[in-house]
Amino acid sequence: MLPCFSLAGHCFPVADFICNYLVRLHVGAFPAAILSHDLLLTMFTPCANSKLKHKRDKKQTETQCWEEEEQENHGNKILEDPSLKGGLIKKTKLQECDESMGPEEDGTTMMGLAGIPVAPCYRGSKGGIYFVLQNASLVAAYVGKRYQILNPDEHANFLRRKNKNPYDYRPDIVHEALLQIMGSRLCMAGRVHGVFIKTDEGILIRVEPNTQIPKTLGSFCNMMAELLQKFSIKSKGNRGKLLRLIENPVTQHLPVNSRKIGLSVSSPKAVQINDYVAAANHDENLVFVVGAMAHGKIDAEYVDDLISVSALPLSAGTCLRRICVALERNQKIH
Repeated sequence: MLPCFSLAGHCFPVADFICNYLVRLHVGAFPAAILSHDLLLTMFTPCANSKLKHKRDKKQTETQCWEEEEQENHGNKILEDPSLKGGLIKKTKLQECDESMGPEEDGTTMMGLAGIPVAPCYRGSKGGIYFVLQNASLVAAYVGKRYQILNPDEHANFLRRKNKNPYDYRPDIVHEALLQIMGSRLCMAGRVHGVFIKTDEGILIRVEPNTQIPKTLGSFCNMMAELLQKFSIKSKGNRGKLLRLIENPVTQHLPVNSRKIGLSVSSPKAVQINDYVAAANHDENLVFVVGAMAHGKIDAEYVDDLISVSALPLSAGTCLRRICVALERNQKIH
């Protein structure tokens, strides 16, 4: 009930009286149009003012609680535990990610070399694959005014003047071998962990599996000539070395639990490569040593097993293609 006062026997509401009084005084701060009963009761009735303040505080509290509940529901994911009857276990997304994608279970690392297509390299329970290209012909010499890798197509006359056989200098063999390895699905899946080149002059080169090998022989020879001069070739942005000269012997760069397998047509142990790969221990690293020369035999001193995959002589590229296909089938890489 609105408060009233009596004047000359008549009852007048307090709000109407004050409103008319302020209008007559021409109070600009409180025009008559906005001086409602609720505003006047709020101004002159302490009880009403307290109730409005309590109502406003209650609304702010409810809004704050609702925002906190929304944040909690957004940040946390409630998972039902089948081992508990009707129980709910709250796990944050970060904890769920750590448990389901931990390094021990997934074991995926990315090798970040700028400007080069990078494939994930899996370091899980399965062993990695390594390749050693033995006796590769990468002989560099100054021909004219440039430092070049000798090959029979461009330097046949130069080699004959030096009383050399032009067909002993075959950089195309190691070029084809690298294209077969880097272009295989095995390498794209990240299973190849390292490629080594041992030249016939005793130089040892390490090639990272994510290196993009030039398609043409001329570009490849220019890259290898630069490598022999500068001892390393970096990726775009200088974030890592793609090719580099390393110290001999190659065995110190191979993992301890590795099985070194040499391939030679003259080996008395002829095997079916698919069956041989399937029977290998998947927890140990496999190192395949393949000759990258026109003729001759590989160095079998550090090889654990010497096998032959064909009764006929095969080129290095064909031999490596058979190995990669057998490994892809065995590891179900499609």
